[in-house]
Amino acid sequence: MSDKHEVTLSASAERDLAKLAELTRSEVRSFLDGKLRDDPHKAGTPMPGEQQQVGMFEATARTWRVLYRVDANTRTVRVMVIGPRGSRTRLVPQVGRTGTAAGWRRI
Repeated sequence: MSDKHEVTLSASAERDLAKLAELTRSEVRSFLDGKLRDDPHKAGTPMPGEQQQVGMFEATARTWRVLYRVDANTRTVRVMVIGPRGSRTRLVPQVGRTGTAAGWRRI
């Protein structure tokens, strides 16, 4: 059995990735296939506050940001948002009653 996690992108994350410049897109793909797949807990930092309940993490580089959720039981990583860094707004998950992300809000 492999020690690597399976990485999947949400439909919105795939659209986000397609909108990025080619060089940035290749950097993000390298991150997704490398550090994130190898060890998602070390690849990013836990989201502050209530988001830790759903295992949300944020990884950033000079020009991009990735928000993702880790499921340790199934060894899967679900990438939720990919975007350019530096905008004054950030998307964060809203936690529903079941403890899962119920949507996204801007802060």
